[in-house]
Parts: sequence; structure tokens; C-alpha cells
Amino acid sequence: MRKNFKKAEDILTDDRLVAEIGDKCDQCSDANTDKQFKLAVRIYRALFKKRALIGKAQKQALGARIDQSINVYKRRIQFYRIAAAAVFIFLLAIPAFVVWNRESDLARYAQNAPDVRSAENTRLLLANKQVDIDTQKSSIEYLNNGNSIQIDASEQINQLISAGEVALNTLIVPYGKRTTITLSDQTKVWLNSGSRLIFPASFTKKNREVYLEGEAIFEVSHDKSHPFVVSTRNVDVEVLGTVFNLSAYNDDDFINTVLVEGGVLLKYGGNVLLGRQSSQLYPGMLASYNTQTSSLNKQKINTQLYTSWREGYLVFEQQPLGDIAKKIARYYDVQVVFDDAALAKETFSGNLDLQNSASEVLRVVAQIVNARIEQRDNQLIISKI
Repeated sequence: MRKNFKKAEDILTDDRLVAEIGDKCDQCSDANTDKQFKLAVRIYRALFKKRALIGKAQKQALGARIDQSINVYKRRIQFYRIAAAAVFIFLLAIPAFVVWNRESDLARYAQNAPDVRSAENTRLLLANKQVDIDTQKSSIEYLNNGNSIQIDASEQINQLISAGEVALNTLIVPYGKRTTITLSDQTKVWLNSGSRLIFPASFTKKNREVYLEGEAIFEVSHDKSHPFVVSTRNVDVEVLGTVFNLSAYNDDDFINTVLVEGGVLLKYGGNVLLGRQSSQLYPGMLASYNTQTSSLNKQKINTQLYTSWREGYLVFEQQPLGDIAKKIARYYDVQVVFDDAALAKETFSGNLDLQNSASEVLRVVAQIVNARIEQRDNQLIISKI
């Protein structure tokens, strides 16, 4: 006979009776069954028996539905993430495309334009022809909105430019040559040896933009509504009307901007997405941009140290011979070699007359530093005495 329990929970905590309920609970509903036992049976059925009603096939189907729901959720989350990334990339690409498009006319054109080394004589590349100038110093002037060009005092040529067309011209000044050019807006540019200037035959856009590789002095005609911009590989110089020297040779680690008069705004570093840094320059200042570190340094200087070449001489103040030799090599298109590397670190102060030959100019320097000059074909060798 089954023992009477006062409470159903006592039955459910008895392992023997729980096993009996699991095996025979369907037969435990007669009138003689203890009420508490009946309650325990109902509780057991509610907790365990109902769960057993789900068959194996149903469990598998339910599991498959749950897996499918999870996969759908994952795909939806992945889709949202990809969509968000695509929108983010699109937003980033907008300023990049704007800058790429802005540079397409000039900077990208400059990448494919002929190199300075491609010409032995000064060369002017027009919309429909090429003009070689064999004089050591030449003068070029653009007339009639770039349709007519005066070369020195003896030759005038024409180029065909359609209405509304932006015709980019290229002026190449090889080593050993110098050229002065007056652009169609009456801006005057003195180009030093080993330089290349790319410019529109006629300025038709809001900005009067040109591209420089090498060294040049700009005397910009004033036009407040059309800023003049000189672009280089790393630095842009924006002016309204001023005189400045800009040196941006590809084989130099520094891009130097020297302001003689007026005012300029330099834009440098940074990138197309985050924008570029800018710096104002005032007369008598040098801004030196380091292409290796992307840093800019400004200082007060004697502007003649950087602009005197336009007048036919060079001025130096405690300048290393290595730097002087590089300027002489470009100006005369010669090779300058130091027999002793220590000589390149010696400094020199003084004026050098560029009307003389390269060997005569270097002999002046050699006398000061107690060295001698030896010429072998197109090579000048500096050695200690």
C-alpha cells in the first residue's frame, strides 16, 4: 500500500515515487489514489509529459526553422554592414573625385608631358606644333589671347585654338639655357635651367593655374577676381599679384618659395580626403617644404640669395659647396664632381658672375676653399690642393 504524503512536493522529491509516476502515471487516477499523489502526477505531467509530445521529426523540423531564421538574420546584418560600408566609401570618394577632376587638366597632364631631359634646346610645345629655340637665352611673349606668339625679336608664330578650348602649352628649358616668357595675362616668368612650365595659352577659368617643375621667378599681373596658382608636385602657391621665386626640382628634397613683394598662400601636405594645410607668406620670407617629412619651415631671409640668378649672378652666404655645385651644374649643363667628399661640406660666401664660363666661376670658389679645378670634357673635378 502506498504511503500517504501530506504534500505533493514531498512526493516529487522522492526519486522512487518520481520513477513510479513516470512509468505508471496514466494508471494513477483511480479514487483510491491519494489526493496529494494525484496533484504530484498532474504537476509531473505539466512539467515533463507535455514536452514528450513533440516527436523527433518535429524537433528536427523546428531546429531547421530556427537555423533558417538565424541564417536570414545573419545575412540581413551582413547586408546592412556591406551597404553601410559602400555608402561610407562613396562619401569618401566624392572629395577624392572632385580633387582628381580638378587636377585632371594640369597635374595629370604634367605627368605625361615631355621631360626636361627630352630637349637639347629650349622647346615650346603648342597645340598644333613644336618650336625649338637654339639660343642660350630666349624671350617669349603671348599675344592675342595665345593665338600669336612672339619669339625673341625675329620670329612670330601662330597656333590654332578653337573658341572655348583650353589649349595647354609646355615650355621646356634644358640645363644650360634660360628663358623669359610673358603669358597671355601679362604675367612674366623667368625660367631657370632645367625647368618646365605648363600653362594655358589663354586663361579662361576662374583660377589662372600653371604647373612648374624646376625654378622660376614669377611677376604676377594683378587680377583680384582671377587668382594665380602655381602648382608643383607637392606645393601649390596662390597669389593675386606679386613677385616670388619658386624652386621645385624633382631631384631636390625641398621646395622653396621666396616672396619678394605682395603676399602668397601656400597649400601643402595632407590628402584629398582630409584636406591640405595652408600657410601665409609675407615679403622677405622663405618657406621651405620638406618632401620627405611633409613639413614646412618659414624664416626671414635675404631674397637676393634666391633671385639674383635672374640678373646674371649668384649670391651665397655660408653656402655648402655641394649646393653651389648643383646650381652651377644646372645653369651650365655640366657635371661637377668632388674628388674629396669633405670638400662638398666646405662653405662659401660671395657673388659669382654667371657671364663667365662654368670653370671660371668654380675657380673663384676653389681659391677661397684652397682647392683646384680640373676639366675633363663636360666634367669639372674639384680636389684639394
